Amino acid sequence: MVSVCAAHLALQENVQMKRLKIMAEFSLLSVKQLSLLLKVTIVASICCTCAVILMGANVAPIYYLGLLLLLPLMFISIRIYQKNTLQKLLCQLREDWGKEKEKDRDFSEIESFYRYSTRSHDDKDFSIDDQTWSDLNMNDLYSQIERSMANPGECVLYKILRTPLLSDEILKKRNEIIRLFQTNREIREQIQIGLSRMGKQKGNGITALVCEELPLSSPIKFLFSFLALLALISIITVPLFWGSAGFIVLVLPLYIVNLLTTCKVRRQLLFQLAAIRCLGAMIRLGQEIAAVGCPELADCCATLRKATSATRKIARKTFLLFPENSVSSDLATLVYAHIDIYFLREVRIFYAVLDEIRAHHEELRSIYRLIGELDALQSVASYREGLPGYAEPGFSDKGLLLEIKDAEHPLLPDPVPNSITIQGKGITITGSNMAGKTTFLRTLGVNAILAQTIYTCLATSYAGNYFRILSLISETDSLIEGKSYYLVQAEQLLRMVRSSEKDVLTLCFIDEPLAGTNSSERIVASFEILRYLVNHRALVVVATHDLELARRLEFGFKSYHFTDRVDREGLSFDFKLKDGITSSSNAIRLLEYLGYPESITKRAMKLEL
Repeated sequence: MVSVCAAHLALQENVQMKRLKIMAEFSLLSVKQLSLLLKVTIVASICCTCAVILMGANVAPIYYLGLLLLLPLMFISIRIYQKNTLQKLLCQLREDWGKEKEKDRDFSEIESFYRYSTRSHDDKDFSIDDQTWSDLNMNDLYSQIERSMANPGECVLYKILRTPLLSDEILKKRNEIIRLFQTNREIREQIQIGLSRMGKQKGNGITALVCEELPLSSPIKFLFSFLALLALISIITVPLFWGSAGFIVLVLPLYIVNLLTTCKVRRQLLFQLAAIRCLGAMIRLGQEIAAVGCPELADCCATLRKATSATRKIARKTFLLFPENSVSSDLATLVYAHIDIYFLREVRIFYAVLDEIRAHHEELRSIYRLIGELDALQSVASYREGLPGYAEPGFSDKGLLLEIKDAEHPLLPDPVPNSITIQGKGITITGSNMAGKTTFLRTLGVNAILAQTIYTCLATSYAGNYFRILSLISETDSLIEGKSYYLVQAEQLLRMVRSSEKDVLTLCFIDEPLAGTNSSERIVASFEILRYLVNHRALVVVATHDLELARRLEFGFKSYHFTDRVDREGLSFDFKLKDGITSSSNAIRLLEYLGYPESITKRAMKLEL
């Protein structure tokens, strides 16, 4: 029966792969056909233009009216170009679905929305602190998950991962939208196309524009309108009355003045001026999403309708400003940029909408957050599709519990699954160097964060409470703050102690507590700190080489260990968690394997005995 089911599943997968292949080939063929038709239309337009100009010059001026015939050809070309671009985009979206995006990421820009949120809403108590984020390699995990298409998406995803939720309502709503993107390709691609059109702006000025304080209105903004009017008059009058001399006397100096004006304003406003291009695109995208008829997105659409209705003046005034990199070619981009400068469009539109932006700052933040969340959740859906397997977590508010089966670390290429049940008290993990203790701590920590942020675990099952998650794993001094490793550890352990005294349960991951001080003080101080934590509202997972500390903790901690084998052929590990305290160590044997002099290793073994 099992073999029949396996064969049936294999057949289904084969059929699905064939369908996807046929769909991809059909899409590629459509793109090629549209490209050919576009080329034919452009060639026909050029030929018609040349013919009309020659007839008008050599036969009669009335033939110039034939240029009007080019209007239908231009319209057809534009429509074919739009369809061709859309087909290419759909092909790319389908090709990229479920795949990791490898690219350079500037985390100083990506974390800007999170930093703003923690400043303005004072929710630091419910976010992952910098120590824990670094301990668990969360920047690397973020890079693996992130497949966003616009600036709000990459920033909101970062904020989601740094702020684990402590209740069901929002978390389950997120999961509904993630499932929607996994199962409903039409809705997903409709939103992805809109996000792609908005795109990503260098410098991420849209976040600063929406979240930070706005600059004051310029007292000389009337001068910008006057310079733009002069530019318009010069363009009309110079060809008619001045000729080439007018270009040198009027157009070129005016262009230089407007160029200097634009540069000066850009230096003052940094990325906010460039962000005005994305602002209108973001509002128009919000209007498009608000019109999507989908029950799972009903709340989101209702909020977007209200917010975009209040900001429609901004969208209207910025209509002629396109987001960066949205123009079709390098030549078109260059021409567009010079036109922009000559008429001071970017500067004038910015100051024209500045009061509107200030009046509707909250609505703009709401649009930013909702669009960013949809972009972030389609990233998570894509991430799920690329996983060999995952589980949706289950949460309970009864007792202290963390139960996870076949947990894997998402950053490891060939992870070894391990299971653990922690109930009512902490656990100690002992074992040799490189046996897997620290990796297991990180595996549990990462899965706990993913469970409470994106409702996804790399395991066959996950059950537990809602936790504040804190860790102390990385062995680093703080050179900038002038703190020793011991002081850094002591401060983080104090955060755990204070957290355990609060109503929200705390999940602590500790690797070699107080390792930066002498052995006798370290053991007694670590023992008292760990005992305090488990006697309060904390679930503690501690890894240590110190067997004496592990034995002292047996009263309130359950013991586990990892094993290894060292011989002349090298080191070998199975990375499987086992019950009890380890009975072996490999530090001296590792030195022997590395080729240390026998006088060192043999004497060390004798002293150990």
